[in-house]
Parts: sequence; structure tokens; C-alpha cells
Amino acid sequence: MCHSTQFLYLAAMNYLQLLFYAAGYCFRIYRQLAFIKSFLLPKVDAACNQFNYHPTEKEAKKIKFYYPLFNHVVNCENYLTIKNRRLSRLETERLGFISVWATLYDDFIDEEKWKKEKLVEIFEKTLPIEERTPKMQVFMAMDDALKRIFTPTPFYKESLKLAIDWQIESAKQLNSNISLEEVLHISDVKCGNSSLLWASILEEEWTEEEKRFIYQSGFVGQLVNDAFDARKDILDGGYTYIRKTESLAQAKEIFLDACQTLNQTIMACDAPKKNKLKTIRRMACIHAFGLVALEHLQAIDKNYPKPIDWDNVKRSDLVTDFAFASNWIKTFKYALQLAVISEQ
Repeated sequence: MCHSTQFLYLAAMNYLQLLFYAAGYCFRIYRQLAFIKSFLLPKVDAACNQFNYHPTEKEAKKIKFYYPLFNHVVNCENYLTIKNRRLSRLETERLGFISVWATLYDDFIDEEKWKKEKLVEIFEKTLPIEERTPKMQVFMAMDDALKRIFTPTPFYKESLKLAIDWQIESAKQLNSNISLEEVLHISDVKCGNSSLLWASILEEEWTEEEKRFIYQSGFVGQLVNDAFDARKDILDGGYTYIRKTESLAQAKEIFLDACQTLNQTIMACDAPKKNKLKTIRRMACIHAFGLVALEHLQAIDKNYPKPIDWDNVKRSDLVTDFAFASNWIKTFKYALQLAVISEQ
């Protein structure tokens, strides 16, 4: 087979494989939505009614839809791909409960600005009953539900402590003087340990190499999120790598370097090569969205004078709109690119 023919053959195979993984995501999303509707929502709604907690529309979407869906389909099922298996029913239930309470707890840190001492009391349930808000009581109920089907392990306890500590530390990203290096370090450690927390509730003995890839996947996921949430972060007064790089071209380089590191950590795992490539290709389908968002944001480099006054950047320049078919086509193109990179 000549070189050009071999290239076309490999490209066609990657194309078909990525179509298969994309279809797999659709099936898994459908299955998880059915689980959320039949199992998780009744329990969350019962706790909210019991403690008279009435979440806003934004809060309800986070605890009842986005996080239970994302953590299941995008995070843990991808981690387990290297093991060539899917989540069990028990693992899915555990992940549902932790997705709800972790979202509520993040709000205590990021939005309600509770001090660390009080956050410890909330988590350890030593906070006086008269000080417990309805939202705190729902959080405690979800944690209790998790503990009924999961006995915390040393790995879980360590990951939990680090994830909470660095979530608190991430408040520094509200300071305009924070450096790019500090932003990247916080994103790395905070999201890496959060990813290890999700992995710690699964019935797996993770090797150190596997933990490294799970940790790195959290960092890459945060970079994707920051590219998509550029406008929201600006409105909230936050500083991510999008605002702290000298250009959006530099931001894209940081993202691609992080993806390459992720690929390398996956390939370093002691697992069958087909499992490693499958893991990378599945993740490429998700991380490609980050490249589409970064390509869209790069127009800011051309259209606005330096230093960029982010408060005056138009919404259309900050938000990547997937109502346009062209952005879906780009997503598939970048997924192919990341899949090819994975095999180099």
C-alpha cells in the first residue's frame, strides 16, 4: 500500500470510528437522562420538598441535569474506557448523588462565600441545626444517600480534601492581578483532584499512571469550559487563561499542549493499546468543542486593540453558537485532528 493510499485508509478509519463514538455519546446521553428522570430526580425533589428548598431555574439545571449528565457521560465513562467497561448501576447511583451534592457545595464556596471553617462544619454536619439553610440540608441529605451505598476509602477522602481545598483557593481568580501561571496552576490542581474524586467512588483499583491521566483530563476539561464560558466568566468578574494570555493564539497553544500531555499520559498506562486509543478518541470528541470555541475567540485578536478591554467585547465574539451547522462540522474536523495526534 503506497503512502498516500495508507493515509486515506487511516483517515477513513478514523472518520468511521469517530462517527461511532459520537453515536455512542448520543446513546449514553439518552440512557443517562432516563436514569436521572427515573431514579435521581424523585430523590432530589423529595429532599427539596422535605427541607423547603426551592432552587432557582439556574440551580435546578445544574443539580438535576448538567452535572449528573456531564460527570457520568463525559468524565467517568471515559475513565473506564481504558478498562474496557462501562459504569455499573451502583456506580451510576453513587455518581448521581455526588454530582448533586458537589454542585451545591461548590455554590457554598463560589457564590455564598462561606469561610473555610464554616465549610468544614457544613461538610462534617457539625454546623448547629439552627444555622442550617434548606440548601445545606439538601446537601447533607444527598451526602447521606451516597454514604448508604458507598463506604469512603482513603483515596476518596484524600481526593475530597484536595478538591475542596483547591475549590476554595480558586477564589483568587477574582483578583485581576492574578498571573497566567497562577490561573493555570489553580485550574490544574483544582480540576485534576476533582476528577480523581469522581474516579474514587468507582469500583476500581487505579494505577498511578491511570490516576495521572484522569488528573490531566480534569485540567483539559477546565480549559474547554473556560473557552466556552468566556462571557460568563467576564460577567462574574473571573480571570481565566482566556483573559490572561497575551493573545487567543497563545491560549490555543496552551490548550493543544494540555491535550498532547493528556494523550501521552493515556499512552503511558499499562493497558491494551486498543483501549488507550479508544479512550483518546472518545475524549477527542469532547475536547474538539474547546478548539472550536478557541478558533471563534481568536477573532478578538484581530478585531480589538491591545490591551483588550474585555468588558466591551461584543457578546457575539465571546459566545460560540452551535446553532450554526458550520461549528458542528468544525468540531468533527478537530476531533479527527486530535485523534491523529493521539497516534503520533
